[in-house]
Amino acid sequence: MSQAKRSQLYSAWLDGRLSAEDSSGLDRELRGSREARDEFRAWAMLDNLMVEQAVATAFVEPQPTSLHSRRASWRAAVVGLGLASLLAVSVAAANRWYAEGAPLGTVTNVRFPVVRGGEKPFVIGRAVAPGPLTLLSGALELTLRNGVVIVLEGEVNLDLRGELEAVLHAGSAVIRMSNGMRGFRLVTPTADVLDLGTEFAARTGPGLVTDVQVYDGAVMATGRSESAEGAFPRHLEAGEARRFRPDARDHGEPIPYSESRFVRHLPAPSEFVCPKSRNANEAARRLVRPRLEAIKVTRAVARPIIDGVLDDWSASGGFHATLRGAANGAEWVHGRMAYDEHCVYIAARVGDPAPLRSVIDPEVDPGRGWQGGSVQVRLSTDRVIGWPVDANAPAYYQMRRLEPSPEDRQKAANARLSHLTMWHHAPTGRACLVLNHGMDVNRFVVNPPGFAGCFRRGEDGLHYTLEYAIPWELLNAADAPPRSGDVLAAHWQVHWSDDSGLIWRDQIIEIGNILEDCGVSSFQRAAIWGRAEYE
Repeated sequence: MSQAKRSQLYSAWLDGRLSAEDSSGLDRELRGSREARDEFRAWAMLDNLMVEQAVATAFVEPQPTSLHSRRASWRAAVVGLGLASLLAVSVAAANRWYAEGAPLGTVTNVRFPVVRGGEKPFVIGRAVAPGPLTLLSGALELTLRNGVVIVLEGEVNLDLRGELEAVLHAGSAVIRMSNGMRGFRLVTPTADVLDLGTEFAARTGPGLVTDVQVYDGAVMATGRSESAEGAFPRHLEAGEARRFRPDARDHGEPIPYSESRFVRHLPAPSEFVCPKSRNANEAARRLVRPRLEAIKVTRAVARPIIDGVLDDWSASGGFHATLRGAANGAEWVHGRMAYDEHCVYIAARVGDPAPLRSVIDPEVDPGRGWQGGSVQVRLSTDRVIGWPVDANAPAYYQMRRLEPSPEDRQKAANARLSHLTMWHHAPTGRACLVLNHGMDVNRFVVNPPGFAGCFRRGEDGLHYTLEYAIPWELLNAADAPPRSGDVLAAHWQVHWSDDSGLIWRDQIIEIGNILEDCGVSSFQRAAIWGRAEYE
């Protein structure tokens, strides 16, 4: 197919007047030619700039005519240009919109943003320049000069290439276009998304898995795996979501659509979460050193009733901790553990100014349950390895560019090392449980049959109580459950979100091995876990 013919098809597609026959022809052309696909993206980018009148004089004289006529004029002007020339024109046009190195936009809202030590903090009004942008936690909203709004949340690594292109290496991004705009391109390690005038979102998580979801309008999304090479982009419309894996087929796999999967808008801070000034070193709070080394796991004389009322628990054992040691803070936890031959029992009272708000659906996003407000307990039921536990997650080695030995891999696969995430799903009122076994926390067991859980909101509205009974079978320990005198491993993390139930805000980390480096996450290195002393 000639380039002139391709240009005519691109133009017709952008105007929404492509016939079924020509649509099939364009489909075949884009499947078979990388040059055609790159050319297609360049056309979309240039057309969007034209709509914004950013390139009105880039290569045609201004004319007192309608926007439709002006678009027709520039399209006629570029027919016959080679790919390199077309891309050069697109880039040149974009550069006319902003000077090289000049700000692309500004920060227009923030929500508990935490940056790396020494980096400039994100505050409302801060200019945003092209280049890398890193956020350790929290959320922020960027508004670019062309009106594009980008909402970032979580641990984010974004490379902002321009007003119409960004690379999302990690974290979540919601892209919202102004009316009439299109052509924003978002690239992740496993997906390439071109917006068609829309609001869409993408998340790059562990294992380089990318989730793409469309809230309004449509996008064209293509997987970036080897099997996706040459594939025509997948058309996703509002209400659709898809997952792209490194080894996925060209169009990935459909996943349930969820309105609450991404943070789309940042509310004004509530009084109780209004952040005070933060310095760069506050990022260290994400990996604070535990104050307590052990928790007593008491023998249950009678099986507790799982009702969120703890009057049938022993008064002994347990621990109390407050956020960063504050004497009268609003965030605190009193945690307890008990056991018998059937189950491990976990209970906690948690001080929380916005209790039980989480909207994270375990069936949709089991790996994110912790960040909406939760209690996580990590424990070992392996009497043979005892304490401390020698096992590291794959990410531990990847971050250090080390190759784990076969023995290291075997230790990491120990199914009697368990990660428990417990939270209250506000939309359904359900007590949730997500289990991970071994040190690969990307494999989930979601709400398995057999456990019992209950949450109860405090009468003051400022705390809640949780109570769980988890059978040893679910922890792969039915054949040899812990017994009196055992010293095994346990670790607690209590998480708080903002009042949306989506954005992680803070945490308490307790029951840890104080001889270990506190600069490593407990889900990556089990040696950090403290002692569980079974009475």
